Amino acid sequence: MILSSSLVFILLFSVELFYYKLAKKYNIVDQPNNRSSHKEVTIRGGGVIFPISVLIWWIVFGYTNTWMVAGLILISSISFLDDMYSLSRKLRFGIQFLALSLAFYDLGVFNQEALWKLPILYFVALGIINAINFMDGINGITGLYHLVFFSSLMAVNHYFPIFDSDLFHYIILGILVFLIFNLRKKALMFAGDIGSISLAYLVIYFLTDWFLATENWTIILFLVVYGVDSFSTLGYRLLKGEKVTQPHRSHLYQLFANKLKIGHVLIAIGFAFLQLLINFSLFILPNNYPSNFIAAVTLIVIAVIYVGIKAPIQRKFGLH
Repeated sequence: MILSSSLVFILLFSVELFYYKLAKKYNIVDQPNNRSSHKEVTIRGGGVIFPISVLIWWIVFGYTNTWMVAGLILISSISFLDDMYSLSRKLRFGIQFLALSLAFYDLGVFNQEALWKLPILYFVALGIINAINFMDGINGITGLYHLVFFSSLMAVNHYFPIFDSDLFHYIILGILVFLIFNLRKKALMFAGDIGSISLAYLVIYFLTDWFLATENWTIILFLVVYGVDSFSTLGYRLLKGEKVTQPHRSHLYQLFANKLKIGHVLIAIGFAFLQLLINFSLFILPNNYPSNFIAAVTLIVIAVIYVGIKAPIQRKFGLH
């Protein structure tokens, strides 16, 4: 039986509210430290609603894409356990690799002729997981950014129908429910690793599906705002000789929040709006893909703007 969007929303909201009370009772919380961008003890793991929304879709629509769903449950479960117990990096990496393999199997990646591309695909996928996880540091940014991602994919799907639009609806409803608890000056819940990593897994799944259908690398621009901040920060920290696996506050969004004291919600809206502007201008409005030249110019321009904004802030606060 197909459920209406309003019924799904009510169901997901009820699940999220139940988790909020459960987490409060069992003290599943995020304790602020000197690397945090928040000061209050806050419930963590609110991103559990993302895999649950996909699981409900899977049940309602006849148990399709089971391998992808199995991978999502696997990677979400290990991420939730890591939220609570801080598991070893090797264990997390191994489970993430296995979950990605299930997603790729679901998409038929292993049936492709050019199997030599697989190591590159795994490398990029694991990079995206870590980038999205690192960017989950202030209220609203994870929910709003991925709301833009999946809404933009729905728009693209109108002229290039390769995705299941029903799955998009369920994911978006899950994100909207989460934002009720998170898009606030003082968040009621954080997504936690289960939230950011499960969304990253879904992002990888859809981008891989899209790439297999088009073999067009420009689709990575759907993540360009996160990508520039993540990988520029990574390069900067490597040059400084820092341990990149250690928590830090070097991302541009963190400098905005912690040094310039800009509100979390305003920063999140800014990052999401910029990504929406890029998606709309390059993909949705023209109903086509940008040329390689336009895509390359876009990357360069955004990187230059990024450095032009970040470098003066670093100099002002002696962070070079």
